Amino acid sequence: MRYNEFKILTEAKVGREYQHLEDLVFVKGSSGAIEAADTLDKLGSDSSDVAIKWDGYPTMYWGREPNGAFVLVGKNGWGRNKSTSANNLQKFINSTGKGEDWRQRFAGEMAAIFDVMKSATDPNFRGYIYGDILYHPGKPVKSTEEGLQFTPNQVTYTVDPNSRLGKRVDETDVGVVVHTRYENFGDNSGQPISDTNDLNNNQALVLGQTYVAHQPKVDTKNSASIRNTAQKNAKVIDGFLAPVQGLSDMKNIIYTYVNQMSRGRKLDGLENGFFDWLGNSKVSANKQKKIAEMAKQNPKALPAIFSLVKQIMASKDDIIQQLDDAPADVKQSTGGEKGGEGYVALGSKTKLVPRTRWQPS
Repeated sequence: MRYNEFKILTEAKVGREYQHLEDLVFVKGSSGAIEAADTLDKLGSDSSDVAIKWDGYPTMYWGREPNGAFVLVGKNGWGRNKSTSANNLQKFINSTGKGEDWRQRFAGEMAAIFDVMKSATDPNFRGYIYGDILYHPGKPVKSTEEGLQFTPNQVTYTVDPNSRLGKRVDETDVGVVVHTRYENFGDNSGQPISDTNDLNNNQALVLGQTYVAHQPKVDTKNSASIRNTAQKNAKVIDGFLAPVQGLSDMKNIIYTYVNQMSRGRKLDGLENGFFDWLGNSKVSANKQKKIAEMAKQNPKALPAIFSLVKQIMASKDDIIQQLDDAPADVKQSTGGEKGGEGYVALGSKTKLVPRTRWQPS
C-alpha cells in the first residue's frame, strides 16, 4: 500500500477570528447553523456584549519601548520602521511612495498625531496598542445642528454633545478606537484591550468597546426554523463540506463566493449564482469538476447551505435595524442613509454586518 493512501486530509483555516454570523453555516457546517440560531436567541435576551463596529481609518500602532521611548507607526510601518519622532514617521511614510500629493498630506497628518499621542500615553506605559483613527486635526470633528460629527472613512458618526462621550469628543484633538495590545514592536498576536484609562488625556480620546444600550427583540420562531433546517439536512451539509481527496477547501471556496457576491451586491441571487461564479473563478478545473460531481450526487446540499445563510442573515439584519433605530449617544449613517458598519457580538466572536448595504472601502 502506498504512503499517500494513508494521507490525512486537513482543512485550511476559514475566515477570520470574528466571523459573520451567517458564515458559520459553511465554516462549521450544520453545527455552525445551530450555533448561529443560539446566538440569535441570546441576542434577543441579552445584548450586553454587543458593541459598535467602528469604521475608523487609518490604522496606527503606538506605545513605549522597555526604555520608555515613544513609538508611533502606520499599518505599513508595523514591524518595519520604529518611528521615535514625528519627523522620522513623516520621512518613512513619504519614502514608501513616489511623492504623491495625498501621501505627503497623509505623512503630515500622521506627524501631527504623533505628538498628541505621545503626550497622551503615560510615561510608565509599556507595550503597544493597535487602533483605528476616528478624527484628527487633518480631519476634525464638526459641530452641526444634529451634534458633533466625524467621518473617518465611509460612516459618519454623530455624537450627542451633552453626553459623557460627546464632552470628551469636544475637548480632544484626536480620537482613536483601540482593539489589541501587544508586548513588543512587530508582534503578530496580542490581547484584547479592556482598560484605556492610561491612554487618555485632554488632547486624545482613546475608546475601547462602545456597547449598545438597546435590547433588540428576536423572533425565536425564526431561530427554531434555522435549527430545524440544519438538523434535517445535517448529513448532506456536513458531507458536502467535508474535505475529500483533491478538494480539501470546499469551505474556503464557498467563503470566497459569499464574500464576492456580497461585494458585488448580489446576495439576492446567492442560491442560483454559485456555478456561474465558479466557472469564472480561480478555482482549478479539476476542483470545479469535483464540485460539480459532488453537487450531482448530493443535490440538496448547496440549496440547504444557502437557504440557511439567508435565513440567518434576515434575522441578523432585523437586529441591526432595531439597534440603528434605537436612541443612542452615537448615531451612524452611511452615504446619507441611517446605519453604519454594524456591530460585534463579543461573547460569540461574531460580526453583525449589514452586508446587503455595507461594503468595505
